[in-house]
Amino acid sequence: MFVSVNKLKSFRPVLPIGMVTVATQVRAAGHDVHVLDLMWEEEDEKAVREAVAAFRPDVVGISIRNVDSQNMLEPVIYTPLAREVADWARAERPGVTVVLGGPGFSTVPDDLMDFVGAEYGITGFAEESMVPFLAHLHRGTEPADVPGVIFRVPDGSYHRRDPVFEIDYRKAARPDPELYDPRYFTYSYETHDRSEKVPATIQTKKGCVLECVFCSNFLVDGTGVKFDDVKRVADEVERLRDEGLEVLEIVDGVFNLPLNYAVEVLREFVRRGIEMPWSCMINPGNVTPELVDLMVRTGCYYVEFGTDSCNDRVLRRLKKNFRQRQIISAHRQFEQAGIRVEHCLFIGSPGDDRDSVRETFDVMSGLVPPGAPEAHAYWTLGLRVCRGTALHTTAVEEGLLTGDERFIVPKYYVSRDVIEDSALLDEIQERVLANDNWYLWWGLRTIGLRERIRMARQESERIEAELLAHLPERRPAPLPAALTTRGEEGR
Repeated sequence: MFVSVNKLKSFRPVLPIGMVTVATQVRAAGHDVHVLDLMWEEEDEKAVREAVAAFRPDVVGISIRNVDSQNMLEPVIYTPLAREVADWARAERPGVTVVLGGPGFSTVPDDLMDFVGAEYGITGFAEESMVPFLAHLHRGTEPADVPGVIFRVPDGSYHRRDPVFEIDYRKAARPDPELYDPRYFTYSYETHDRSEKVPATIQTKKGCVLECVFCSNFLVDGTGVKFDDVKRVADEVERLRDEGLEVLEIVDGVFNLPLNYAVEVLREFVRRGIEMPWSCMINPGNVTPELVDLMVRTGCYYVEFGTDSCNDRVLRRLKKNFRQRQIISAHRQFEQAGIRVEHCLFIGSPGDDRDSVRETFDVMSGLVPPGAPEAHAYWTLGLRVCRGTALHTTAVEEGLLTGDERFIVPKYYVSRDVIEDSALLDEIQERVLANDNWYLWWGLRTIGLRERIRMARQESERIEAELLAHLPERRPAPLPAALTTRGEEGR
């Protein structure tokens, strides 16, 4: 039995593509499978207990998509529900085996194993590991050789096998749409000026070629890129279209990296006459007229830029592959093509100060002015820190972190030149509120930014104290040596 604990509907609900992909693989291997998605349940305990009592699973796999809100101003932790699901399942079926997985789990596996009290966890590509893992359980043998597996051994430590970030797409079953809760496809969510349906999803590749200092994707998908066959991607899109799904999202971390592969995918769409509304994440540094033309011809209506900053000095510190001029050029190309653009930006990155923040705000004022019908900017104060990233190293070197924190509650990096500049924080608040196409925090009109920072810190400390009470007193195991230099110079 697979259980998705993601209940986040803000912005829009997201299909649990990873969990359903794994469930599809497991079912194809001959196992009886039941999927429970708590997104739509009002009484979680009742839903879990009834499903376990009816299905009587031997194994309950809990999919953790997100550990937290990733918003310093709105500290919300989602993992207590995973702990409750495990408790409810064991209450209904004593002796059931609980296994954790999902991208959120892969970023903080030790802490979540301790917190939930799971027997096993799978990091990395569970669609490659879950079937051999279940084969071990069926035989009654320990799954010590399964890639990505983690479990406790008699001395109290964890046995861990590093994930093998390889996938044979030819053998990987596509997620069966029948395993999704049908309520996804009848639900409408509100955007700034319209009501939209939850899109169907497809992933054309795993991984990324960049080494942004804050990104934890290497823990989820490994380094490098694993490509699906272009024709298989087009086959899947045709199938989704023929089944009546009207809107598509390509959920690659970044669709247009590498550029040549994205162009190949879209050329295949054009060759087959595929045209339907779709969206994706875009890197501003790899936008060409041909790419935009192909996106228009195939129905793209919305792109989300990982813009981060508009100051070249800060972009270099973040190890981005683009600069301000490319952000402006890419935005204008999509704008002229009639494709809606949304920018995601950080405030307080390494190197950020009053001048760089003002420059970023000034550039966004030109690209996303008040009243612009097809452009928006989403600002985030601070960058979430993940152990093993170059940002984690920077935070420790600057004394913002000690290096031995538990990460079940998130830690954030905000440059001192921003967080300690009261006048700048007031200016940020004033400029965000003056633009109806910008968003930083929903309550900013009633609670000032400086006050919200103070409140959020107190809330985070309270949540951390509650959650740490469930964890044993031990320091998390270090990451494998191959991962500790991720994103650092000289790698």
